[in-house]
Amino acid sequence: MRKRNRKPSRRGGDRGLGEEMTGDVIRLQSRHAVVDLSDGQRIRCTLRKTLFRDLGQFTKPVAVGDRVTVTVFGPRDAVVESVMPRHGWLARRQAETGLEQIIVANVDQVLITVALEEPAFRPRIIDRILVASERGGFGAVIAFTKTDLVQDRGFYEDYATLYRELGYPTLFISAVSGEGIDELGEVLRGKTTVLTGQSGVGKSSILNVLQPGLELRAQTVSPKWGKGKHTTSSTSFIPLEIGGYVADTPGVRSWGIAGLEPSDVAIFFKDLSPFVDDCKYNECTHDHEPECAVKDAVAEGHIDPRRYESYLRIIFGMEDEEDATS
Repeated sequence: MRKRNRKPSRRGGDRGLGEEMTGDVIRLQSRHAVVDLSDGQRIRCTLRKTLFRDLGQFTKPVAVGDRVTVTVFGPRDAVVESVMPRHGWLARRQAETGLEQIIVANVDQVLITVALEEPAFRPRIIDRILVASERGGFGAVIAFTKTDLVQDRGFYEDYATLYRELGYPTLFISAVSGEGIDELGEVLRGKTTVLTGQSGVGKSSILNVLQPGLELRAQTVSPKWGKGKHTTSSTSFIPLEIGGYVADTPGVRSWGIAGLEPSDVAIFFKDLSPFVDDCKYNECTHDHEPECAVKDAVAEGHIDPRRYESYLRIIFGMEDEEDATS
């Protein structure tokens, strides 16, 4: 258990002496953060203005999951002073600015959810989030949801085998039939997990079945557009009765790669990275260059063509996004 850190502080200006403590950010609301302090109390804090002076590569100075120092002046009066070093973060690229939008920091693993139907199956978004989780240094688990909507799973089982062979545990889950819920509980037990994926894939429904009583809002996919509706509006931590926490995140329509150059993306593809150092050029994009070990590995059957195509779509998309914001 984390030790309580308390000492007088005069950073509150004319507020008088405050008590400096540490805590974990469990929710963000504009320029405020809800923090679980080390002594067990939960408090809503203002973010110190100085935190916004040098954002660097990030859209915001504080993320859900951050360990922070807080000056507490009273039960409803506290200020986040600083963010402690992160041991990793899951981020996506904000299209308007090109900066990193941190979804969550300091978690143990990422649970990537993708529906078999409603909305349509999108393996490309799995690969994009896997790159982000590998860069963040987190383990990843893939959950194929809404299995009750599909009778013949051959196509999806083939993808599940592909990811399992890469070392990613893959589950088939249905909030309707209960399939895979027990297995999911074992994956989540005692860990801090960020749950992410497309809108409408059933993240809230799965959590409601896993832990009855949560009563998270769940909506169906839009019949007009075939896309999910956002039910979770912001990232927040949910304690699990089986032990551990889940960071429930808003659903996404797309996932831009943040903080990487196109030539670096292959390093975070488990199946491409072993061949990167054997390429002729140091900054090989593994697309058009001669004597490319990655392209040779694809041709020789060492890399699945579906993953290679997904990689190419990512780097081409990054170049298009860079052009749009430059």
